[in-house]
Amino acid sequence: MDEIRENLSKVHQDIISSCNKYGRKESDVCLLCVSKTKPEEKIIKAYNCGERHFGESYAVEASEKIAHLKEQGYTDIIWHFIGPIQKNKTRLIAEHFDMVESLDRAIVATRLNDQRPDNLPPLEVLIQVNISDEDQKSGCDISEIDSLIETVLKCPKLKLRGFMGVGMDTPDFDVIDKEFSKLKSLFDEYSKKLNDFNILSIGMTHDLDIAVKNQTTEVRIGTAIFGAREYKTMTTDNQKIAFIGGGNMSTCIYESIIASGFNPQNITVSGPHVEKLEKFKQKGSVITSDNIEALKNADIVFLGVKPQILTSVLDEIAASGVALNHKLFVSMAAGFKLSSIEKKLNTKKIIRIMPNTPAKLGLGVIAVVYDTEVSDNEKALSEKMLSKMGTCIVGDEDNLNVIGAVAGCGPAFVYRFMEALIAEAVAHGLSADNARKIVEQTVLGSANMSLKNQDCTLASLREAVTSKGGTTYAGLCKMTEGNFEQIMKNTVQASLDRTYEFEKMF
Repeated sequence: MDEIRENLSKVHQDIISSCNKYGRKESDVCLLCVSKTKPEEKIIKAYNCGERHFGESYAVEASEKIAHLKEQGYTDIIWHFIGPIQKNKTRLIAEHFDMVESLDRAIVATRLNDQRPDNLPPLEVLIQVNISDEDQKSGCDISEIDSLIETVLKCPKLKLRGFMGVGMDTPDFDVIDKEFSKLKSLFDEYSKKLNDFNILSIGMTHDLDIAVKNQTTEVRIGTAIFGAREYKTMTTDNQKIAFIGGGNMSTCIYESIIASGFNPQNITVSGPHVEKLEKFKQKGSVITSDNIEALKNADIVFLGVKPQILTSVLDEIAASGVALNHKLFVSMAAGFKLSSIEKKLNTKKIIRIMPNTPAKLGLGVIAVVYDTEVSDNEKALSEKMLSKMGTCIVGDEDNLNVIGAVAGCGPAFVYRFMEALIAEAVAHGLSADNARKIVEQTVLGSANMSLKNQDCTLASLREAVTSKGGTTYAGLCKMTEGNFEQIMKNTVQASLDRTYEFEKMF
């Protein structure tokens, strides 16, 4: 028995067991084989085992797959679209699918209706309800159901069939049970009001039993049938890397990656002005003005654009139809939280980094935060890519903000201090060149004294320079009188406050 046939047998047995447990018939529960990212050969194997319902999430990839399978004679497959719907992909969905299970906005309903070919039967739709109240999950709010139903009922080329819901990703089955029960109650309420409103799609591999308990009429199963997606082991030799944005920090990271042993020929850099990317081409990398061209074949994608631009770039990526679930995204945008990127790209394979400018010299601090689906191998590889920039400090997003205020903004604060010291040296008769050399060497030497004396506190190093009643003491007293510590406190807090403002914007 081949693997897919054996897996299907196990899945059906699980459905039968749950149905017996709750007094239901197996025929009450339709198995939807989630075939997104799976090759046609695996779909054909499942088809030959008797399966006819298949679910896809990526419009471009799925449309090509559906058309090719129909050309081969597989015309009785019922295709379900189950992923988040981008407005610019509604035509592909309307033209190729039999059912849409993830309808959550009126504008999408209207576009699907307008773009459904006249020679096809009405497109059956399920309204996806966000039953877990998670911001990153798709689905309409319960309060929006009536308005969305009203829109669908006005669309002659759509046929409303029921609700779909995704439970919270948690090991606490009581939480999932409550969520499914909530949607079942809503389903019962609306099925009394609407004709042919008889499909309740809840449940995947891990919560199948709870879904059957709550009277689901469909379960969506992928990995348990087709196996987990096979990811190649990430090494310096086989990684395809994309930079969206080729500015200063992207250049710094690019240089670190090359210095860490990655092949520049495996790197593509995109930007609106391709002539400004020539420096990457000269080192053997591909350059393009098309972000999606850079994205397509990449395993790792560096998002090297400013926070104000990142929203539109994420929208462009999400709307591209390119499968994103296997790609690792690395963002360096200040104030743009993991949850905001997750919501746009529907993935948790994301790393946020915050390098400071001395990273250009290999003397930087790089704050790093990993999302929940970043593997240990990916973490190790990412730290290797950044290693030539300086020291990586791994933490959570709260740490990232603080490190950004201290290390990211800190060089500017240090330069401001140096400017003031140089200005006073010049005011008292030193040449500007000599004043700068003296201050630079003083700061460099002081930093090295700190680095080479880790067993000493900074206070003790300061005290070693200070004689009671001496010249250093007199100067430090003036710093105290000027409330130096409070000035620094206000300075760091202002940077943090601005970061929090950015987070609210994005």
